[in-house]
Amino acid sequence: MKKGGSFFWGVILGTMAGVILGIFLAQKKEKEEKIRNILGKKTEELRDNLHNISKKIGKKVHKLKSKFESKWNKNKIDKADKVEEELGT
Repeated sequence: MKKGGSFFWGVILGTMAGVILGIFLAQKKEKEEKIRNILGKKTEELRDNLHNISKKIGKKVHKLKSKFESKWNKNKIDKADKVEEELGT
């Protein structure tokens, strides 16, 4: 009977150890999933923010380019007028 009793206690202790290990590992997986979810959300927020910033920068660059072109063209016309006046044409 001693052999049967030790086998029974071995099964009980093995089951308990398995359950305890399973609980610890499940909690670790949940924490990892939470961290992944948080990182995923933060990454998405960062991507959206960078997209918005790039749009704003693009608009400002376009605005500056337009202003520069208009001033450049105006300056060219003014210089052309001065040259024509000097040449008397």
